[in-house]
Amino acid sequence: MKTISPQSMSDKIIIVDFEDSFTYNIANVLFPFEKNCRVVSHQDFFQSIESFTLADSKKAIILGPGPGHPDQYEIYFSKILKLMNNESIYLMGICLGHQLMARAQKREVSSSASQMHGQAVAILFQNKSYLVQRYNSLAVKIDGVEVNICEYKNGISYQFHPESVGTHENVVFFKSLLNFIQS
Repeated sequence: MKTISPQSMSDKIIIVDFEDSFTYNIANVLFPFEKNCRVVSHQDFFQSIESFTLADSKKAIILGPGPGHPDQYEIYFSKILKLMNNESIYLMGICLGHQLMARAQKREVSSSASQMHGQAVAILFQNKSYLVQRYNSLAVKIDGVEVNICEYKNGISYQFHPESVGTHENVVFFKSLLNFIQS
Protein backbone atom coordinates (compact mmCIF):
# COMPACT_ATOMS: atom_id res chain seq x y z
CA MET A 1 0.00 0.00 0.00
CA LYS A 2 1.44 3.35 -1.08
CA THR A 3 0.95 6.16 1.45
CA ILE A 4 1.33 9.93 1.43
CA SER A 5 2.33 10.04 5.09
CA PRO A 6 2.91 7.33 7.69
CA GLN A 7 -0.19 5.90 9.34
CA SER A 8 -0.67 7.69 12.61
CA MET A 9 -3.27 9.23 14.85
CA SER A 10 -2.13 12.64 13.58
CA ASP A 11 -3.68 11.98 10.16
CA LYS A 12 -6.40 14.50 9.40
CA ILE A 13 -7.56 13.14 6.05
CA ILE A 14 -7.93 9.61 4.73
CA ILE A 15 -8.53 9.12 1.01
CA VAL A 16 -10.05 5.73 0.22
CA ASP A 17 -8.62 4.37 -3.02
CA PHE A 18 -11.04 2.27 -5.06
CA GLU A 19 -8.25 1.38 -7.50
CA ASP A 20 -8.56 4.52 -9.60
CA SER A 21 -5.69 6.42 -11.22
CA PHE A 22 -7.14 9.76 -10.03
CA THR A 23 -6.82 8.95 -6.31
CA TYR A 24 -3.37 10.44 -5.91
CA ASN A 25 -4.47 13.56 -7.80
CA ILE A 26 -6.86 14.18 -4.87
CA ALA A 27 -3.95 13.86 -2.44
CA ASN A 28 -1.87 16.24 -4.57
CA VAL A 29 -4.59 18.92 -4.43
CA LEU A 30 -4.91 18.61 -0.64
CA PHE A 31 -1.28 18.12 0.37
CA PRO A 32 -0.26 21.82 0.11
CA PHE A 33 -3.04 22.65 2.61
CA GLU A 34 -2.89 19.58 4.87
CA LYS A 35 0.21 17.40 5.10
CA ASN A 36 -1.42 14.87 7.44
CA CYS A 37 -3.29 12.94 4.79
CA ARG A 38 -3.05 9.30 3.84
CA VAL A 39 -4.30 7.16 0.97
CA VAL A 40 -5.63 3.72 1.94
CA SER A 41 -6.92 0.89 -0.19
CA HIS A 42 -10.65 0.25 -0.04
CA GLN A 43 -9.68 -3.28 0.98
CA ASP A 44 -8.31 -1.79 4.23
CA PHE A 45 -11.36 0.45 4.67
CA PHE A 46 -12.74 -1.02 7.91
CA GLN A 47 -9.38 -1.36 9.64
CA SER A 48 -8.19 2.13 8.63
CA ILE A 49 -11.45 3.90 9.46
CA GLU A 50 -11.87 2.22 12.84
CA SER A 51 -8.67 3.61 14.35
CA PHE A 52 -9.02 6.91 12.48
CA THR A 53 -12.46 7.69 13.94
CA LEU A 54 -11.34 7.08 17.53
CA ALA A 55 -9.43 10.36 17.75
CA ASP A 56 -11.06 13.40 19.35
CA SER A 57 -10.17 15.94 16.67
CA LYS A 58 -12.14 16.67 13.52
CA LYS A 59 -11.09 14.57 10.56
CA ALA A 60 -12.10 13.96 6.94
CA ILE A 61 -12.63 10.85 4.86
CA ILE A 62 -12.79 11.00 1.08
CA LEU A 63 -14.42 8.12 -0.75
CA GLY A 64 -12.57 8.32 -4.03
CA PRO A 65 -13.46 7.48 -7.60
CA GLY A 66 -13.27 3.98 -9.00
CA PRO A 67 -14.62 1.48 -11.47
CA GLY A 68 -17.88 -0.40 -11.39
CA HIS A 69 -21.32 0.10 -9.91
CA PRO A 70 -21.61 1.17 -6.25
CA ASP A 71 -23.68 -1.93 -5.47
CA GLN A 72 -20.45 -3.92 -5.94
CA TYR A 73 -19.30 -2.25 -2.70
CA GLU A 74 -22.51 -2.85 -0.71
CA ILE A 75 -20.46 -4.13 2.24
CA TYR A 76 -19.48 -0.48 2.95
CA PHE A 77 -23.00 1.02 3.01
CA SER A 78 -23.72 0.64 6.74
CA LYS A 79 -20.30 2.04 7.70
CA ILE A 80 -20.77 4.97 5.31
CA LEU A 81 -24.10 5.79 6.97
CA LYS A 82 -22.42 5.76 10.39
CA LEU A 83 -19.67 8.06 9.11
CA MET A 84 -22.28 10.45 7.65
CA ASN A 85 -23.76 10.77 11.15
CA ASN A 86 -20.45 11.17 12.99
CA GLU A 87 -20.16 14.81 14.14
CA SER A 88 -16.34 14.75 14.09
CA ILE A 89 -16.03 13.36 10.54
CA TYR A 90 -16.40 15.26 7.27
CA LEU A 91 -17.27 12.77 4.54
CA MET A 92 -16.66 13.57 0.89
CA GLY A 93 -17.48 11.39 -2.09
CA ILE A 94 -16.02 11.79 -5.57
CA CYS A 95 -17.60 10.01 -8.55
CA LEU A 96 -17.91 6.43 -7.25
CA GLY A 97 -17.72 7.89 -3.72
CA HIS A 98 -20.68 10.17 -4.58
CA GLN A 99 -22.62 7.12 -5.76
CA LEU A 100 -21.65 5.09 -2.66
CA MET A 101 -22.97 7.79 -0.34
CA ALA A 102 -26.21 7.91 -2.32
CA ARG A 103 -26.67 4.13 -2.37
CA ALA A 104 -25.94 3.94 1.38
CA GLN A 105 -29.02 6.16 1.74
CA LYS A 106 -30.96 3.92 -0.66
CA ARG A 107 -30.98 6.51 -3.46
CA GLU A 108 -31.08 5.49 -7.10
CA VAL A 109 -27.89 5.12 -9.14
CA SER A 110 -28.38 4.19 -12.78
CA SER A 111 -27.10 4.97 -16.27
CA SER A 112 -26.54 8.65 -16.91
CA ALA A 113 -28.43 10.29 -19.77
CA SER A 114 -25.16 12.04 -20.65
CA GLN A 115 -22.38 9.49 -20.30
CA MET A 116 -18.96 11.05 -20.75
CA HIS A 117 -15.30 10.39 -20.23
CA GLY A 118 -12.98 13.34 -19.77
CA GLN A 119 -15.35 16.07 -20.86
CA ALA A 120 -15.78 19.49 -19.29
CA VAL A 121 -19.25 20.60 -18.23
CA ALA A 122 -20.42 23.78 -16.54
CA ILE A 123 -22.01 23.42 -13.12
CA LEU A 124 -23.33 25.88 -10.58
CA PHE A 125 -21.59 25.66 -7.21
CA GLN A 126 -22.12 28.18 -4.42
CA ASN A 127 -23.88 30.52 -6.85
CA LYS A 128 -20.97 30.55 -9.28
CA SER A 129 -20.42 28.70 -12.56
CA TYR A 130 -17.40 26.38 -12.82
CA LEU A 131 -16.08 24.11 -15.54
CA VAL A 132 -15.60 20.63 -14.12
CA GLN A 133 -14.37 17.38 -15.60
CA ARG A 134 -16.73 14.41 -15.78
CA TYR A 135 -15.72 10.76 -16.21
CA ASN A 136 -18.81 8.66 -15.66
CA SER A 137 -21.53 6.52 -17.12
CA LEU A 138 -23.64 6.35 -13.94
CA ALA A 139 -25.56 9.04 -12.11
CA VAL A 140 -27.24 9.58 -8.76
CA LYS A 141 -30.90 10.33 -9.34
CA ILE A 142 -33.24 11.99 -6.90
CA ASP A 143 -36.86 11.97 -8.01
CA GLY A 144 -35.63 10.96 -11.48
CA VAL A 145 -33.30 13.97 -11.82
CA GLU A 146 -29.52 13.48 -12.13
CA VAL A 147 -27.69 15.18 -9.27
CA ASN A 148 -24.04 16.24 -9.66
CA ILE A 149 -23.62 17.52 -6.08
CA CYS A 150 -25.16 16.36 -2.80
CA GLU A 151 -24.56 18.42 0.32
CA TYR A 152 -24.82 16.99 3.82
CA LYS A 153 -24.50 18.40 7.34
CA ASN A 154 -20.85 17.28 7.53
CA GLY A 155 -19.99 16.44 3.98
CA ILE A 156 -20.46 16.75 0.27
CA SER A 157 -20.29 14.51 -2.76
CA TYR A 158 -19.56 15.19 -6.42
CA GLN A 159 -20.38 13.23 -9.58
CA PHE A 160 -17.49 15.01 -11.32
CA HIS A 161 -13.76 15.03 -10.57
CA PRO A 162 -12.80 18.19 -8.63
CA GLU A 163 -9.17 17.02 -8.55
CA SER A 164 -8.86 16.80 -12.34
CA VAL A 165 -6.66 19.24 -14.24
CA GLY A 166 -9.75 19.83 -16.40
CA THR A 167 -11.64 21.25 -13.41
CA HIS A 168 -11.10 24.98 -13.05
CA GLU A 169 -10.39 26.35 -9.57
CA ASN A 170 -10.41 22.84 -8.13
CA VAL A 171 -9.42 23.91 -4.59
CA VAL A 172 -12.81 25.60 -4.13
CA PHE A 173 -14.44 22.14 -4.08
CA PHE A 174 -12.28 21.10 -1.10
CA LYS A 175 -12.66 24.32 0.95
CA SER A 176 -15.51 23.06 3.14
CA LEU A 177 -13.51 19.93 3.99
CA LEU A 178 -10.39 21.94 4.85
CA ASN A 179 -12.41 24.45 6.90
CA PHE A 180 -14.05 21.60 8.83
CA ILE A 181 -10.80 19.86 9.84
CA GLN A 182 -9.10 23.14 10.72
CA SER A 183 -11.93 24.45 12.93
